[in-house]
Amino acid sequence: MAILIESYLDGQVRPWEYLPADDAAYTVGQACVFDATNGYLVSVSSGVGEDTDEGKHYICMADVTVATAGDKIPVVAADDQVIFAIPLQAANSSLKVGAAYTLYTDGKQLTNTTTKGCFTVTAFDGTAAGDTVYGRLA
Repeated sequence: MAILIESYLDGQVRPWEYLPADDAAYTVGQACVFDATNGYLVSVSSGVGEDTDEGKHYICMADVTVATAGDKIPVVAADDQVIFAIPLQAANSSLKVGAAYTLYTDGKQLTNTTTKGCFTVTAFDGTAAGDTVYGRLA
């Protein structure tokens, strides 16, 4: 389970960027945000990057372990022209197009929470846990 690029609305494939990350393990399809304290990318986790509070999101494009904070990892920046596919963390019978939901603490799944939601739904395949949801990530 991970966040995957579904399509580019403007037809322009986004380049990979190599940005400095905190020392940790990162996986393909994991959402990241910049930590205001240290200035490095960190993976979305409990209280970090799940919503709109931490700003712009990036998706990690490799399985990589950063041994020294500041080493760079490959990421793609989220913007309003990229549609992502993400699995639901739990069933959500009230899921709806146009609503914005938060990311789960693993940075790879979508929650049922709409408060400060950072992922705006454009379509979905179902409402059961694990079903795919499509949309824009802030």
